[in-house]
Amino acid sequence: MAQSILIAEDEADIRELFTLILSSAGYEVTTVSDGVGALTRLAYAPPALVILDLNMPKVDGLEVLAAIRTVETWKDVPVLVLTASGTGDNLVTARRLGARGYLLKPLTPSGLVERVQQILGDPTLVWLDDITRSRAG
Repeated sequence: MAQSILIAEDEADIRELFTLILSSAGYEVTTVSDGVGALTRLAYAPPALVILDLNMPKVDGLEVLAAIRTVETWKDVPVLVLTASGTGDNLVTARRLGARGYLLKPLTPSGLVERVQQILGDPTLVWLDDITRSRAG
């Protein structure tokens, strides 16, 4: 059975692109366009992974991430945050709230699949960029 991924992203073209890429890689993908949709979808059945845009209408990604970490049945679901900027307080906050890493827009199809495979293949990873830097040094 294919592992399920929930993508919460307000830009339709990015949702469609990620769905195409991840479905082609063998994942079952569900998408929502805002934070309320993400929380509603999580209530049905937690996915294997959540890809969460930080800047969404209604409820932003950080609020969704904080909520995920407070619900017993969701708290261990790995979350990758999606951002257009690789710097800033939002990434620090996301990391503190338990995000497993981040995806920087734009990204290549192979980069997306590789990052998803890393997270789903090794649930002990905490923050992939820190690990990558420590291995390189």
